[in-house]
Amino acid sequence: MDKNKKFFIIKKRKFLGTESYHIHDSNMYDLTTAVKKLLALDTLNEDRENNSYHLQEVNFSMVDKPLVLTDEVKEDKNWKECIQEDLPF
Repeated sequence: MDKNKKFFIIKKRKFLGTESYHIHDSNMYDLTTAVKKLLALDTLNEDRENNSYHLQEVNFSMVDKPLVLTDEVKEDKNWKECIQEDLPF
């Protein structure tokens, strides 16, 4: 097992027929800590019908690679040429 893996605790909330997801406490944890916190949150959860907690592995693969600009972004334009003069403000 990779000891460098990190996990988010995701809170799933059902409200008025809509589901929303939030990262609990805005932190990432190692697996042991995440499971302990998940169990504690689930134990304290009084509204299991509408609230649940889940683990999500943090994936750094997208940020490990350099950003590659598209030709559209690379295009050199004078910013004054991009402004529309007919705007009302």
